[in-house]
Amino acid sequence: MRAAYCFIDLVGSRTNFTDQAQVLTLLQHLQKKLNTRFPDLLTPFMVKDGDGLLGGFQAADQAQLADLFIFCNAYLRSVAFRQFWQPLFGSADLPEFYFGVGLGTLATVKKTDYQDVNRVNGSVIVNALTAVNQAKQLMQGATLPLGYPFPTSLFKWQLVTDQSAEVANGISALLYLIYERLLNTKLRKEAFALLYAQPTLKRYELAQILWEAYGVTTYQVDYTQQKARAVASSKISRLLNQMDYPLIEQTLTTIRAQLRNLVAVTA
Repeated sequence: MRAAYCFIDLVGSRTNFTDQAQVLTLLQHLQKKLNTRFPDLLTPFMVKDGDGLLGGFQAADQAQLADLFIFCNAYLRSVAFRQFWQPLFGSADLPEFYFGVGLGTLATVKKTDYQDVNRVNGSVIVNALTAVNQAKQLMQGATLPLGYPFPTSLFKWQLVTDQSAEVANGISALLYLIYERLLNTKLRKEAFALLYAQPTLKRYELAQILWEAYGVTTYQVDYTQQKARAVASSKISRLLNQMDYPLIEQTLTTIRAQLRNLVAVTA
């Protein structure tokens, strides 16, 4: 059976966190959010090895991997996550994760075993773990023939597959284009995260959130005044042009299509 699994490994789980109970609380919080957001998971995300999460889709749903990656990056920059994070960790920097994706064969026979990350096995699991190791090597400065480092992203993507390595690397290159080239500032990442979570936001509403919730003084205006809202909207329009928002949307559409095409190749 073809499948797509993701291992999300907490960076510095043993060195950046002194209280391992808090690590478990963090992982279980993220686990709940992912399983709620992605109800079609073949194997729901569960804590694996004490410092990561493992979960996966059947191959027919693997295009959702793109949205899984976007959701993770967006959620960790959300006000909701900060409300969870700050009571536990105060002003500590937001956590970072290695995001290893594996495409391959699921050897597990019993369907009841799909619900337990400790029972699933096959090349798809091996590939996901290999992808995490590649992400670690790239972040440590290693030069690999395939793969791209994601130094400014909270989740460091890598993809390993039984199929064409070139196609997998092409998908990684497109995500690198989005998160390390187009969204190459903290402000751009935060604005994109907000738009992904609330795509119907008006421009002035986005500006208001960036000021009131994120403290971006560029958008500090009196939002009760129509003229001030128009000024804020104009500034957001310039920001979206600078980050080439239409290109980001088009690139994500391409990534989802390529992930679907990988399913067709092995069908």
